[in-house]
Amino acid sequence: MNIKYIVSTAFLGLLMNTYAQEPMKTAMSSKEARIVDEINLSDSDIEVFKEQTKQKVEEFQQHIITIGSKDQPAERRNMAEKEALKLFFKGAEMQTSVLMPDGSVSIQSRTMDKYLARLKSLPYTAVVIKFYDLVYISSFTKGPDGKYYSSATVIQEFTGFTGDNLVYKDVTKKEIEIVIDLVEDKFFNEKKWRVFLGNIKATETKKAL
Repeated sequence: MNIKYIVSTAFLGLLMNTYAQEPMKTAMSSKEARIVDEINLSDSDIEVFKEQTKQKVEEFQQHIITIGSKDQPAERRNMAEKEALKLFFKGAEMQTSVLMPDGSVSIQSRTMDKYLARLKSLPYTAVVIKFYDLVYISSFTKGPDGKYYSSATVIQEFTGFTGDNLVYKDVTKKEIEIVIDLVEDKFFNEKKWRVFLGNIKATETKKAL
């Protein structure tokens, strides 16, 4: 048999097999492909990301409780600090608020890594952080940069002790920026939508009862 014919036939079979598999691959990733091509999220997609947002906010709250607690082992607090940073968009900042003796509120912004490091080393012998069971998530809107934006509102209670004495306590309403962005998935070599936490603002601080 002609060797050239054999090689050509083998190549044709390989080519046909490749094309035969392509529709399956396309069908499996059709949703991702549609999202990437249109750069839009459907209403059902938004609902899924709302649930993911709630989960990420609750995860962050748990990390904050762990980092702030001086009763937790240093290793666990350090791990919580690293995991918390993974939830945030690069460059995110945290506003902290402090009630002053005259009743005014002092607000300062720090990058998230500096905020978490400071939280871990606050000059109290004991710190107790609680979050009320309330997470309000606003509607997502598409920005001119193609990302989707929303906000989540949470209520945080902070208590600081020196020895057995309560020395500071407040309740703060915080607004967390939520960002949905297309990011490169290196494992699958494609872009996918992901939810990130962004800047956190202290919108209202009151004396706790």
